[in-house]
Amino acid sequence: MPRQRTWARLATALLTGLAACLLVPTNAAAAAEPPPTGKLAALRSGQLPLRVGTDATFPPFEFTDAQGNQLGFDVDLVRALAARAGIKNVEFVQMPFGNIVPALQANQIDVGSSAIYISAERAKAVDFSDIYYPGGLAIFANEKDNSIASLADLAGKRVAVQVGTKSVDWLKQHQPAAQLITVQTNEQMFSSARLGQADAVVTGAPAGKYFIAQQGGLKQVGDRLTDENYGYAFQKLDPDLRDAFNTALKQIRDDGSYQQITEKWFGAETTATKPAERPLFNVTTIIESSGQIWQGLLVSIQVILSALVLSLLLGTVGGFAKLSRIPPVRWLGSAYVSVIRGTPFVVQLFFIYFGLPQLGLQFPPMAAGIIALGLYSGSYVTEIFRGAVQSVDRGQLEAARSCGMPHASAMRHVIIPQAFLRMLPPLGNEFVSMTKNSALVSFVTIHELFLVGQTIISRTFDALTVYLFIGLLYYLLTNLIGFATSTIEKKMAVYI
Repeated sequence: MPRQRTWARLATALLTGLAACLLVPTNAAAAAEPPPTGKLAALRSGQLPLRVGTDATFPPFEFTDAQGNQLGFDVDLVRALAARAGIKNVEFVQMPFGNIVPALQANQIDVGSSAIYISAERAKAVDFSDIYYPGGLAIFANEKDNSIASLADLAGKRVAVQVGTKSVDWLKQHQPAAQLITVQTNEQMFSSARLGQADAVVTGAPAGKYFIAQQGGLKQVGDRLTDENYGYAFQKLDPDLRDAFNTALKQIRDDGSYQQITEKWFGAETTATKPAERPLFNVTTIIESSGQIWQGLLVSIQVILSALVLSLLLGTVGGFAKLSRIPPVRWLGSAYVSVIRGTPFVVQLFFIYFGLPQLGLQFPPMAAGIIALGLYSGSYVTEIFRGAVQSVDRGQLEAARSCGMPHASAMRHVIIPQAFLRMLPPLGNEFVSMTKNSALVSFVTIHELFLVGQTIISRTFDALTVYLFIGLLYYLLTNLIGFATSTIEKKMAVYI
């Protein structure tokens, strides 16, 4: 079979696979797009699912079990409220706490449910339900540390807080001398105090008391610092859904259902027993979570392969653009490389997922992650392609042209095959780098390996075992890519 036909079929297969990864989720998003009016009616009819954004790393409000199911007070209460409001389907979307309000503004979710304090500042961006649980900030410190007895003692101390939470602004206003250590998850916050990386934690009192009951190692210092309350967050343009939740909340308070849910999750604070001592590397943690880890690994592989195909396409097009003799085309290629390579990947990822919806262009999480990763890697592939082509002796192109070959044929049959072989080592390095960057797409709620690991840690508090095992899986993936590029390089060498 002629090699040209083989390459054509390979390219068609790659394009088809990429389209399956990007277009299918996009169509799904279009199907999930709420109609301009009657959104509550669509939720009640089952036409649309209720999308609930949550950071399921905050027990007892929300966390995941070994099978990946989301549990907790908020999860049970939202399901009860939705059922009472007549909403048929509820989908919980895992995301970092700090992304919940932006996701509501971008219409990526319908409800924010993650032990969110009602505050005047947040109320400027989102609407809140009525109060569903009393909260309030409190100080927690290592149980062996007696140097902290009040808010005044936090001056000069390292205090762990979770990004995007009320604790951050409150401490800046009421104890500006404290050194804030901002972390991503609830587990990281408590672990930093227990391991001595922080002197204290300031967070919601219910979550802190639950951690002490389950894991120990910390103690609450003094009384609560504030008397604040939790509420569910809604889009500003969605008062019908908010009112339906408020009506349902009043109904379940009246009939006793609310009290049952409260007793289920907060009654455990006084009855839970501290876990027994466990080995430094706890294999049981991995075995019990093997299903979750396997699913996360499959998602990671899907993201990596799809982004790899997209980066190759963009890099090839960009490389030809930078080599073009037409100035506007060459300028376009240079601008692509300059902008994408000159800005952080996370900024591009958030711009695509949270920024573009404000311009009317909305992507589901998987498509946004793949596009961002492919765009970012494609800018580096563009330079690899350009450099490899220009490294081929120009005399070969001139010789081919002197034999009567058109410029395109000379490039296709003489220059590109040699350049492709020279691209392989740097392409392998770039794809290894892209594989490691794929962990960052967890910020836009894609349940890949790293995000799955964080949810497991929030349940088991076994960061050492989980991060070691996930690191090992990434190590195997990157070495597999290196082996594949090396093998292709050896196979292709016979044609040169």
